[in-house]
Amino acid sequence: NKMANQLANYSGAYWGIQSLTSPYYTGAIIVFLFVIGILFAERKYIYWLLPITILGVLLSWGDSFASFNYFLYDYLPGYNKFRSPTFAVLYITFAMPLLGALGLEKLFEKGINKETKRKLIIAFSITGGLCFFFALFSGMFGFTRSGESQLPSWFLTALRDDRKDMFVSDCIRSGCFILSIFIMLYFNVNKKISEIGFFAFLIFMITMDIAIVDRRYLTKDNYQRKRGNSAFDMTEADQEILKDKSYYRVYNLQGAFGEARTSYFHNSLGGYHGVKMRRYQDLYDSAITVNTQQLIQDAQNNKLDFEKYGVLNMLNAKYIVYGAEASNIIPNPGANGPAWFVQKLLNVNSPNEELDQVSKVNTREVAVVDNSKFKIQDFKFDSASQINFIESKPAYLKYESNSTVNGLAVFSEIYYPKGWAATIDGKEAPIARVDYVLRALQIPQGKHTIEFMFQPKPYVIGNKITLASSWLLLVLVVGGLGFSIRKEVA
Repeated sequence: NKMANQLANYSGAYWGIQSLTSPYYTGAIIVFLFVIGILFAERKYIYWLLPITILGVLLSWGDSFASFNYFLYDYLPGYNKFRSPTFAVLYITFAMPLLGALGLEKLFEKGINKETKRKLIIAFSITGGLCFFFALFSGMFGFTRSGESQLPSWFLTALRDDRKDMFVSDCIRSGCFILSIFIMLYFNVNKKISEIGFFAFLIFMITMDIAIVDRRYLTKDNYQRKRGNSAFDMTEADQEILKDKSYYRVYNLQGAFGEARTSYFHNSLGGYHGVKMRRYQDLYDSAITVNTQQLIQDAQNNKLDFEKYGVLNMLNAKYIVYGAEASNIIPNPGANGPAWFVQKLLNVNSPNEELDQVSKVNTREVAVVDNSKFKIQDFKFDSASQINFIESKPAYLKYESNSTVNGLAVFSEIYYPKGWAATIDGKEAPIARVDYVLRALQIPQGKHTIEFMFQPKPYVIGNKITLASSWLLLVLVVGGLGFSIRKEVA
């Protein structure tokens, strides 16, 4: 039993080749109505709704139809930015119900006669007939997927039987739902119980069809007011770190770039995201890992030297965590802070040189810049100069500086030119990239207020267009309803 439970945790009901995708379900009845739409709706609707549905299916196959989808991936603008090609199934969930409704409307206009009954039988044969056919001949499927042949034969046999039973059960369930609506339409029941009664029954059956499947994924556990998720309980280490009210980052040595828990309580140096900035990934691969290995080795030898971990310092990793207890924290007195003035500039001529040098220099004193991309004017350094962090929001950062000389300030924030803009006392200032990933500003002497704002033009303009389009759509809908009511009254 113990082995069976362990094996069950690494297997599931799904036996197809897209094991990492999420399920989408429009309902068996919707599929039946969609076929009715193809047979009854006006051609002007079929000509665009049917291709949209087919396109959605082809796109959702991903590398299962590699020749088509990799062509689009390489040449269709923006397509390679999608998280998953299965999102294209949303096309289907829009097109199928719409074409089904249009087909049903046309069927009611024509009425039930010999011709319409023939088409209804065709629609039922394609959908309901296939369901019952697959239920009867389910033995044609293997119900296993690649790699499962290595499982013990007794477990694999049981797994196949379970999958087969579920498959047959779903075929019969879907066929019965389709059959119920087919009978209602074929025998013109809507004329006998009123159209309102028929549509109430149709809505109820579609809801039941979808709800039965949805309950497999959305159980009562999803609707608890308070979930017992110990992963996000505050640890002693979290409590200890949160006593610090300054602006800092926490570096979790327990899989920093594969977990997101640290970000739940702190500004994190790591974290997980399916889409990562190339430069930050380069920095991690070439520099952060080196600093981390050195730090762990020094800690084991009880010879920590925080000045050696220049990349961790420039990323403001003030606390390094390796466990849940309060004693599992290594405070980093060498962290550079949220911003600082540097003493000198190290010019390099390529990104590779920049990445190499940033691992070697004292990032508190030296800024490394790719001279082929950014030209920084001469500056001076005054040890009494200060730059203080004031405020932080996701799209806004504020600092105040005070210096007797024109200096170069480095900010422990990732350089990203597409949207971030900087101002000094309200006047826009150019942002340079230093230390491979960080921002830098040349700040004149005196007291100044420095602000960073994230306002990408496509986002700002897009929001305005979306708002205007939404109001226009609302006006058109209200106007269309008003016109229809006025025409009906007249």
